[in-house]
Amino acid sequence: MSVLREMLENLFSRPFTILYPKEKVPIPVGFRGKIAIVDEKCIGCSRCARVCPAECITMIPDETEIEVKGKKIVRKKRPVVKFFRCIRCGLCEQYCPSEAIIMKCQLSESGTDKEVLVQ
Repeated sequence: MSVLREMLENLFSRPFTILYPKEKVPIPVGFRGKIAIVDEKCIGCSRCARVCPAECITMIPDETEIEVKGKKIVRKKRPVVKFFRCIRCGLCEQYCPSEAIIMKCQLSESGTDKEVLVQ
C-alpha cells in the first residue's frame, strides 16, 4: 500500500530536476569551470604542466615575443589544455606566476570536435 501512495504523491508533485535547455543551471560562487589561458600573459614557465595531477596540460614549442612588466621577452613554449582530461582542481591557476590561467565561472562545453575543445 505504501508504494501506491508514494507513486501518487510523486505523480502530483513538482519534479526535482530542471528542464535544462529552457532553464539554466544556477552556478554557485567559487565554481571552477572552464579553463581560459590568456596567451599575452603566459611566460612559458611550465609550472601549470608540472603541478597538473591529471597531466592534461602539455607545453608545445611557440616562439612568441611578449611583454612582461615593461620588458619584452621571447617565450619558447606555451600550454595546451586537454579539456576532457581536466579534473578542475585549480592548481594550474594557483601556481601560475603571471596569472595567465583562469578558471572561469561557466560550464565547459561538450562535444566531439577535438580541435574545438583543445585550447
